Amino acid sequence: MTDESLDPYSAYLGLPAGARPPNYYELLDLELFCSHTERINQAVRKQFRVIKRFHDHHDRDTREAIQDIMNAIATARVVLTDPTRKEEYDIELAENLDIDREAHLSALLAAPIPEYEVEVIAGPTLVDAHFELVEGTRFVAGCDHRCSLTLNSDRAGNRHAVIHCVDGEWMVKPAGPDHPIYVNDHLTDEFVLAAGDRIDIAGYRLLFSRIDQREALRRTRRAGPPPLSLIVQKGPSIPTPLFNVLPPQRIVIGHSETALWQLPDRTISRQHCAIQTVGDSWEVEDLDSTNSTQVNGETVMRRLIHDRDLLTLGEFQVVVSLRF
Repeated sequence: MTDESLDPYSAYLGLPAGARPPNYYELLDLELFCSHTERINQAVRKQFRVIKRFHDHHDRDTREAIQDIMNAIATARVVLTDPTRKEEYDIELAENLDIDREAHLSALLAAPIPEYEVEVIAGPTLVDAHFELVEGTRFVAGCDHRCSLTLNSDRAGNRHAVIHCVDGEWMVKPAGPDHPIYVNDHLTDEFVLAAGDRIDIAGYRLLFSRIDQREALRRTRRAGPPPLSLIVQKGPSIPTPLFNVLPPQRIVIGHSETALWQLPDRTISRQHCAIQTVGDSWEVEDLDSTNSTQVNGETVMRRLIHDRDLLTLGEFQVVVSLRF
């Protein structure tokens, strides 16, 4: 049976103690009266990722409580992304909380508007997800479900890397001494970011860019090759048998920590091969590997790859897919 004193909002969503049920902003871990639609949608996605981990709980009452929370999150999204319904909800909430809504909104309007974001451009999950960066907050990436970006990687620490703003500049640094991060392929302890920088964290690659350049970047991608997926069809069991990549870029496959897609097996060289964009196509390049790189059974040094091609890398057979 469920412990009746247990607060499911705190136990399963990590919310601080307070009124229950929480208002929609508390539920989504947002500031009161937040009106930024993309941030609301990001918060919804994050809270769903957190709560879904407990959806199959063994206790029936707990499962029902979790389903109630999921329903509340879905309702919060509907209300807060509809201007008319949000206005009505905000007025009623301000009255219930005895808050001067106009004064509160004025303070929010004076707060800095997000200018930068990080986008997942390569990794086993969440590719093409955008996360806007807000001054005064810390963006944390790690395998803990409470992180801003939850990494599905056995290479990640609970809190692996932190991105935050210091004196008007965005910086990235490891959250711990044993959590390596790479910026533009270089190992770093702390790095001041500029638009276009690539951040590699535990098998994920993030792109730091200006929000107002998002559409221009999308146009560039549409003019190039389609997104690419690499799927292990046969070989040793590994934690991440699927890897997705957005163009244009170059990723290294190997068994070392510096390889973005890590295939931890003795038949794979430290830096075995690279997958990269060439014009409107993708190609594979062997990096002087010990056991060679093959495309459809033929040993190659460099070769364009196409949908459904089969790459042989040591003991691994990897299918190329250009439709994800």
